[in-house]
Amino acid sequence: MQTRTEISPGKAPFTIQHNRTIVTIGSCFADMIADRLQSYKFDLVANAFGTTFNPISIFQLLSLSIEKKYNPFPTSLAEVWYDHQFHSEVSALSETALHEISNERIARMHKALARASTLVITLGTAWVYRHVQSDTIVNNCHKQSGHHFKKELLSVKQILEEFETLYISLKKLNPDIKIIFTVSPVRHIKDTLQLNSVSKAILISAVHYMCEQHDDCHYFPAYEIQLDDLRDYRYYAEDMLHPSKQAETYIWKKLAHWIFNREMLEAMEEWDQLQKMLQHKPFHPSSSSHQQFLKQTIHRFEEFTYWNTTQEINSLKTLCSSI
Repeated sequence: MQTRTEISPGKAPFTIQHNRTIVTIGSCFADMIADRLQSYKFDLVANAFGTTFNPISIFQLLSLSIEKKYNPFPTSLAEVWYDHQFHSEVSALSETALHEISNERIARMHKALARASTLVITLGTAWVYRHVQSDTIVNNCHKQSGHHFKKELLSVKQILEEFETLYISLKKLNPDIKIIFTVSPVRHIKDTLQLNSVSKAILISAVHYMCEQHDDCHYFPAYEIQLDDLRDYRYYAEDMLHPSKQAETYIWKKLAHWIFNREMLEAMEEWDQLQKMLQHKPFHPSSSSHQQFLKQTIHRFEEFTYWNTTQEINSLKTLCSSI
């Protein structure tokens, strides 16, 4: 008897290779994907401007990076300077320092997009805040007074138009880049569950049309896996909004089998085993049995040929008394 609706995304029409750069941008769910990729030592640039939830800001940040045309939109809170285009993690103690940090991140993102094989975009919400005086949608209000902003719900049309502008410039910079879209399964209930559903529906609809219009744009159903495949509150964190660690692992495995070939999946499985060996905590580090374990672990890392393990081997050797 079938007791749940398991979602099987199948296989993506292309695979991600370990020797190619990946860029991730978007909501906190993009950070989860990036953390997993980084644990397997992929060449990765992850949310260079901090967490970004709405598609307009995401597309504008990508366009800004491609064109390397930075138009500062600074604001200050106490003695700290921020930019409304970026997350609050991009900050400094002076406007000049903020400008330097911003240009550095833009340059890094430009180089990454130019060489990347894959761009992963995670959309979080269709709700945005518009700065009234400049008539500009902002990434972050940085705790400025609410009378400076007007809250809006994006339309599918707005999202598609902004993406089309980005897509043209991205393809000029890197004709071979592939784009993977996901919609974050994190629920934004500040606007009520009903309006959260409206927001997610707009995002999913927009992604559907973007992928229909462009053969190199693809959708991975993280949102559907969380809400339908894992239809149970035990797969949510304590706040009942974010996926639990168990749910994140489940969704990651679905993504991995969707986008990686068999050789890479085997390498990742072996790497997971090696990481467990690294985490072993002995009661007696100098004992002959543990020293033998260290030598065996070093040998296992030396035999692993999928990516560089020099750092792990050198670290293990410092613990080995006879090496």
